[in-house]
Amino acid sequence: MQHILLVQLPTSTFTSEKVYPLGLARLSSLVPRSMDKAGLDLNLFGDPWPVLDEKLRTWKPDLVGFSFRNMDPLAQIHSSYFPVLQTAVNLARRRLPEARIICGGPGFSLFAEPILELLPSLDYGIRGEGEAGFPLLLKPNVAQDIPGLVFRHQGSIVSNTNHHADLNELPELDTELFPPADYLRKNEYVAAMGVEGKRGCSLTCGYCTYPALGGNKSRLRDPLQVVDDMEECRRHGARIIHFTDSVVNRPAHHLRAICKEILARNLDMQWTGFFREDHLDQELADLAVQAGLVTFYFSGDSLTSHGLHLLQKNLCKEDLFNAARITARTGVITCYHFMANLPGETETHHEEGRQTLETLFAIHQPAANLGAIILSSIRLYPGSPLTTALQQQGLLENINLLYPTYYNPQETSHRLHELIALCHERGIQDRLVQNP
Repeated sequence: MQHILLVQLPTSTFTSEKVYPLGLARLSSLVPRSMDKAGLDLNLFGDPWPVLDEKLRTWKPDLVGFSFRNMDPLAQIHSSYFPVLQTAVNLARRRLPEARIICGGPGFSLFAEPILELLPSLDYGIRGEGEAGFPLLLKPNVAQDIPGLVFRHQGSIVSNTNHHADLNELPELDTELFPPADYLRKNEYVAAMGVEGKRGCSLTCGYCTYPALGGNKSRLRDPLQVVDDMEECRRHGARIIHFTDSVVNRPAHHLRAICKEILARNLDMQWTGFFREDHLDQELADLAVQAGLVTFYFSGDSLTSHGLHLLQKNLCKEDLFNAARITARTGVITCYHFMANLPGETETHHEEGRQTLETLFAIHQPAANLGAIILSSIRLYPGSPLTTALQQQGLLENINLLYPTYYNPQETSHRLHELIALCHERGIQDRLVQNP
């Protein structure tokens, strides 16, 4: 019997927050019974490398599958997780010269070709969603027409078109190989368990990777199945979940149906999600709160009209303020994500950003429900419209975007710190403590 080892690579080395490996747990359910499987999440160990080495040595898998979720930790931490992937792949190859080594996950998908070039020990990868391609990659003879397959051919790297999964036929979570209990009640900031309501995004934000990963339109999951997943998390002891959707309330009718199903089942479950400002009205906000929402997250991304236009948000500042008024009326904790010191911003824009923050403080002050404002500089990903524009201006010459690259000119980098200090002066932190 062939042995397969499924490994979630460390992507939380800069934080104590642990997140359930949703994608890998689904793929584990697709491993055929003819294979003997084992699972390992290296995020659960303070020093993961002896743990991985011991598992490789004792289990001796014929195939090792690595899930690589993030390229870097973001949150203003300019460090790369790519050395983590290098270490894991090279360790597996040294221990198991004859094994097949494969990789997938969002981090791999964004940089599949350069990763395969830099890691000769890596045999194959799956770009994008793995539900269609992963089972085919487990067969002894790997066909070159597998959806999403990234492979070497005649000295070149070839990347096949990915197949988007039918979200109403997703495999169940393998909670035996990856027990949810290992993740619960350990986090202060993020919910440990995630639930998918949709994949893909039809928005065209100028920096974002969601369309590249999941497609440029939203594919909706049956609300009944979404709430089934919530119930499954509840059965395993989770008290709070986070919707992994890029935008949970777009389209609004989909979230409305999910909320009504939660209420119909009388499901005692708290949840969070990222909301789009211009798709939120008071009725939907109140319904979401009634159905268990405990934190509104917004990613308006810019505090200035210039920045909203630059980032192709198709929002105006009044959309931000209107959403703030709605959430203030609910009294539910609200958190914002913004990026500062964007290309083309001047001191006048910087002052405009300060005034935007002051307006948000004032809106939320009576309800005292402003939980956090997370401010950062912008991470530049290859292929995004903003990155392409900066490259055309000659501003990113000879820079390898595989590693964390932020737009934050040093001569104006003080602007970001001044905005963070302003939030702190008002008693608003850059990190919400939300211990379920």
